Amino acid sequence: MRNTRMRATGLGLLVAVTGAFGLTACASEDADPATPAETTQAEVDVAEDLQTARQAVADALAEDDSWGQIMLASDVSAPTVKYGLLVVPFVPSDAASRVQGTITINDGDYTIDADSAATDQTWRIDQDGTITEVTD
Repeated sequence: MRNTRMRATGLGLLVAVTGAFGLTACASEDADPATPAETTQAEVDVAEDLQTARQAVADALAEDDSWGQIMLASDVSAPTVKYGLLVVPFVPSDAASRVQGTITINDGDYTIDADSAATDQTWRIDQDGTITEVTD
């Protein structure tokens, strides 16, 4: 009887300690409110548009990095020079109500903005592929 009681107590303590450890581990992930929450690209409905636009600009710059501006346009089928700018093909999806059309490149750095059609949130991707929400 004493062995059964010790086993039950030991098992109860093991469950309690394991549960407390699990709760502590979960709580520690959210414990620091000063740390900004990371946005996963799955949460951004215009992520694919942003990535496609960024890739179009990166590909154009890989061919000729002397451009100060590149225009994204749906009325061209191949990179061409129009309006004094390099114009590259880009067709946004229905997820985006707007994707920035003219991209300014400054020493290789650039950003591209897109507005979500569903949420009206504006998202930005940089030349490294980092997506962040634009807030005023």
